[in-house]
Formats: sequence, structure tokens, C-alpha cells
Amino acid sequence: MRNTTHAASAGTHGKHRLLGAVALLFLLAGLVLPSPSAAADLSFSRAREQLQERSNALKASAANVESKEQAADSLKWLHGPTIGVGAVEMWGEAKVDVDRSVSTPLGSMPLDIEDTYNFSGPRAAVTGTMPIFTGGKIGAAQKAAKYGAEEAKAQHREQTNQLDAELVTKYFGLQLALSLQKLREATLAEQDRELARARSFEKEGMVSHVEVMSVKVARDAAERERLKARNHVRTAKLELQRLLLSDTLGTLSTPLFVLKKGLPPMETWVEQALKNNPQLAAVEARVQQADQGVNASKSSWFPQVMAFGQYYFAHPHQAAAWPEWLAGLGVNLTLWDSRDRLADYKSARATLREARAGQAEAVNAVRTATETAWINTQNAREQYTLTASGVALARENLKLKSEGFGEGLYTALDVTQARDQLLAAEVERRVAAFQFVVNYALLHLVSGNMPDFMNACTATDIIREN
Repeated sequence: MRNTTHAASAGTHGKHRLLGAVALLFLLAGLVLPSPSAAADLSFSRAREQLQERSNALKASAANVESKEQAADSLKWLHGPTIGVGAVEMWGEAKVDVDRSVSTPLGSMPLDIEDTYNFSGPRAAVTGTMPIFTGGKIGAAQKAAKYGAEEAKAQHREQTNQLDAELVTKYFGLQLALSLQKLREATLAEQDRELARARSFEKEGMVSHVEVMSVKVARDAAERERLKARNHVRTAKLELQRLLLSDTLGTLSTPLFVLKKGLPPMETWVEQALKNNPQLAAVEARVQQADQGVNASKSSWFPQVMAFGQYYFAHPHQAAAWPEWLAGLGVNLTLWDSRDRLADYKSARATLREARAGQAEAVNAVRTATETAWINTQNAREQYTLTASGVALARENLKLKSEGFGEGLYTALDVTQARDQLLAAEVERRVAAFQFVVNYALLHLVSGNMPDFMNACTATDIIREN
């Protein structure tokens, strides 16, 4: 009996040790593996990476860049030779009169003999040509293709900027919607407590039933606003999911923020924009392409000089007059062209004037956009700062009215109005933060300096608005 008990006890201790080991393994796994909430976080930086990886618009733009670059590479050897191999089968002959003299006893007698040369048979040859002078046509084509590739790159950057701007609006728009939803939920919770308090005051005879009904109306209004806020969150979340081509979203981890310090001077941003803006880079590339179009049109009046050579490695032996190789120089000058070269040149010049006018307009538009974004950013920051005093005053006013309601100093309507004032101040504060983020991002986008905005999202000298 003692042995049996001892064995049972040993078995129980063994099970306990096994369970302890399993629990330890689970504990260690929990320490090593990331928690679901941490893995689900979606920062703005990560959302931007996903957008650039998945966007079909960017893929199409990148393909256009590759196409233009390959097209430019295809023209880099235009100044070099072109060599080819060809073979033909020919039929033909030539009759040639040959004047020969025949010696006779009477002297030399001229004879007119007709010889026939047969040129029929196969021909195979290596042919080469190389331009020597084209009047600038080749150089214009090469430069135009190079500027075409630069334009495609600038357009790709502009496409990236447009998607970044859309992402900023949707990502931080969702953050604003979530923040307002929390605010509405907190307001509803306060209204529930206020309603319960009013009903208890009614039982004690401190307030009338009409006052309780007024509190109930305010509470129901808060519930309606909470439902609206929830629907706004759903809509904003769906829009962000569609932009990121994702079925689910993690917890947004980059909050709305406002800079603690002011912005650099406006002219600093304008200078950066005129130097780095991708729209201006694309327009400049178009101007250069138009300029090369003018050079190409002028080349039609110049002579075309080229070297050529041909070597026949297969031809009939009876074709004695057929050469084994040929080489030489060729000059071609167009005296009359079916196309009106002067009209073509004038068209190219008009295209160049159009491109330069568009460039001047683009410079003005970029300057205006930069200055407007700077003003709006500065204004949003100032608005956010000024809301602090309004929120503090509204909070104290609500506290005063809420405490005075139980003492009969204020009515339920007074409390509701005070709460609405606080709610409006809180909403205004969050909207100002959202407007700051959107305009601050736009300021970086138009100046071609998006990396600085990415750094600002995680900087230490900012005010985070949750």
C-alpha cells in the first residue's frame, strides 16, 4: 500500500512538472513572439510603403519610365555602323560588243564580236553603312529620347506625390474620425451619467420631470451623433483599405500632430519647390524635347553624308564582271521634298514656344501652391494653439454648470449648452490638427521634400493629438 501511494505520488509530481514545463514554454513563447496588437499596428510610414508596393498607378508609371529609358538606349549607337547579311537569287545576262583585231596575211583585220555575260545565280553579301554627317538629326533624336526618359521619371515622381497626398488625407482623415468617435462616445457616457443623476434628483424632488426629459433628449442626441461618428469611421476605413488594396487595416499608430515651433520662412520653401518640384522637372524635359524637335527639323536642309561597303562571298564564277567588294562615300542632298520643310520647322518652333509658355505658367502655379500651403499650415498651427484656451474655459464652464444643476442654480438646458460648447471646442482642436497635417504634408510634397515630413511624424518636438 505504501509503494502504491508512493508511485501515485510520483506520477502526480511528474504530471505537475510536465504541466509546469508546458506553461513555461507558453510563457517564453509569449515573450518571444510579438503580441497580436503590436503586429497589427500600421504606421503612416508602413502604409506609405504598402501603397508604393501595391499601387497599380505607380506600376504603370514605372513601366512607362522603363519604356522611355529602353527607347533612349536603343538610339545610343545611331552614329555607329549598321551591318547586315543578305542573299538573293538573280536572273539576267548582258551582251557586250568587243572590238578585237585578227592577224591575216594581208595584215591586221578588226572584228566586231558580241560576247554574252550571264549574271544569273545566287548572291550573298555583307553590307555595312555608317552615317558621317546628318545635319544634327541623329543627335537631336538621341537627346529627345533622353529628355523623354527624364520626363517619364518626373511624371513618376509626380504620381508618387499625388498618391502620398491622397494617403495623407485618408490616413489622418481616419485618425480624425476615430478621435471624434472617441469624443462622441465619451460625451454619450457623460450624458448617461447625467441622466442617471437627474433621475435620482427627481426622486428626491430636487428637479422636475421636465428637467429629466430635457436631459434625456440631450442624451439621445449624443447617441445619434455617436452613430454618425461610427459610420464616418467605417467610411474612412473603407477608403483607406481601397487605397492600400488591403482587406484589413491594423491599428493606426501615427497620430495627428502639430509642430511646437514655427515653420521656416516661406521663401525657403519656394526655393526648394522651384528646384525639386517634379512638375517643373517634367515641364523642363518637355521644353528640351521641343528644342530638339527644332534641331531635327533644321537637319532636313543639310546634306546627308555616309560611308558604305559591301563584300560578296557568294556569286557565280561566270559573272566575271561582278565585283567581290565595294566601298565608298555617299552624299545625298534633298532638293525638293514632298513635305513642306519650312512649315515643319515653323511647327517645331511653335511647339517650343508652347512648351516655354507652359513652363512659365507651371513655375507660377508651383510658387502659388507653395505659398498657399505655407499660409494654410501656419494658420492651422495657430488655430490649434488658440483652441487650448477655449477648451480649458469650456471644461470649467461645464464643471460649474453641472455642479450647479444639482443645487438648482442651473437648468438641464444650461448643462447641455455647456457640454455642447466643450464638445465644439474639442472638435475644433482636432480639426485644426488634421488641417495642419494635411497642409504640412502638401507643403513638403509641392517642394519635393517628402522625407522631411516622414521624419516629422515621429519627431520629438511635436504635439500629438489623440
